[in-house]
Amino acid sequence: MRTTAIKMWSGAGLIASTLLAARAAARPSAATIECDVAIIGGGAAGSHAAVWLRDHGLSVVVIEKARQLGGHTAFYEDPATGKTINVGVQAWMEYKDAFTFPERMGVSVNGSMEFATLEYKYVDMKTGKEVPGWTPPAATAMSPALQKYVDTIAKYENIMMPGFENFPKAGEIPEDLLMPFGQFVAKYGIEASVPNMWDATVQGLGDPMHVPTLFVIQASGLPMARALLGTARSAVPASGRLYDLYDAVAAFLGDDVLYSSTVVSSKRTETGVTLEVQRSKCKSATTVKAKRLLVTMEPTPESMAPLDLDQAETDVFSKIGFSTVYAGILRHPALKAGKAYSNRSPLPGSTNYTVFPVAAQLGRMDWIKDTKDLFQFTAVGTDKDTADSMKALIRQSINNLMDTGVLARETGDVVFAEFACHGKMHPRVSEEELRAGFMTKQVALQGRRSTWYTGAAFSAGFTTVVWEYNNVVLPKLIEGI
Repeated sequence: MRTTAIKMWSGAGLIASTLLAARAAARPSAATIECDVAIIGGGAAGSHAAVWLRDHGLSVVVIEKARQLGGHTAFYEDPATGKTINVGVQAWMEYKDAFTFPERMGVSVNGSMEFATLEYKYVDMKTGKEVPGWTPPAATAMSPALQKYVDTIAKYENIMMPGFENFPKAGEIPEDLLMPFGQFVAKYGIEASVPNMWDATVQGLGDPMHVPTLFVIQASGLPMARALLGTARSAVPASGRLYDLYDAVAAFLGDDVLYSSTVVSSKRTETGVTLEVQRSKCKSATTVKAKRLLVTMEPTPESMAPLDLDQAETDVFSKIGFSTVYAGILRHPALKAGKAYSNRSPLPGSTNYTVFPVAAQLGRMDWIKDTKDLFQFTAVGTDKDTADSMKALIRQSINNLMDTGVLARETGDVVFAEFACHGKMHPRVSEEELRAGFMTKQVALQGRRSTWYTGAAFSAGFTTVVWEYNNVVLPKLIEGI
């Protein structure tokens, strides 16, 4: 094993050029690289895992398809104001001791999120019309409903967080977790809690009112709900720039990261793994030999195809469905400062907070404080949608709003200052598969063929929960190395 000194980095001194320098110093091309642990994916899960493993004296290689670390955490610097705007992940939700990771990397968590007072319009993006009678729930209704949601799902925390190792086997799973979320909402009378949850994260499920409640809890569980209530922190660095963390991680890992690289084939056995990795600037593949493999990306058919799945793995991963999620920053002459537009369904039940738009849809556009004309957006597609199809949908949605007069007619096109395609997200299975013991089968894959898994499918869709799950999984992964 390699012993690595622990390095501390000052968040205040880290800027975007740090990451560029780290890339420039990336590991040169080599025919074969050997390490203790190979990590596929350098997002929140993979970055944390790589630092944890290095701190425990192990050698790592991170295989990252993008040109930078960070996954769903990105940023945009407004040239007009110099303002840095987080894109994708907006904050780290308080959960157990997860803030120790940014602190270990020299990044503070004592910053404050920015909020603007906006004038909201609730519209049907497909027609461009305002939804008659739709008003947000009063705080006197929303807060008690959200607290009831928290109190109800807290009963299931130990079987769902930070992972599913303690999840009940088939026949013993609580019905609350199996029933469609719309039924769960009606059972507990928490309708007034749903709009805030939908706007924040739950819309990412595509049609959340009709998926098993377990997956809604994954998307908007205790950390998020408590943050919405104000009983838990939503932390950001002092700079407000979440990417400070990944600058620090990139500098720390140095040439242990293979950027712009993908696994094209593999051989996994009980004694180790061999990965063939295609790097963007190399004509020939690089071979990575490792004692263990940690898979951190979403287990989509495309991402898992090079991993030579056996039947047990195929039986699990082939059952999982996804939606696609897109976030970013746009401008259009018709969009004015101080305004916000939230997508709502015109169908019966919408004004009672039980019916919401389904994918593909533009969920929201909110003006960004202290900018002239920038709007942050969230859009959700089906698993068949692409960046191009969703850009077209966003353009059409804005045209619809102009056609109806919700927006004044202005010439000019949508400009996407930043468009983040998060790809397939919010992994989920049917109620039938969940009831039949899917989670038990998925957890049973941990450690098979020298392969371990982390990330949203095995944990939850929150950075801090995934970090805590790493603290559970990684000690098991390194046993016997």
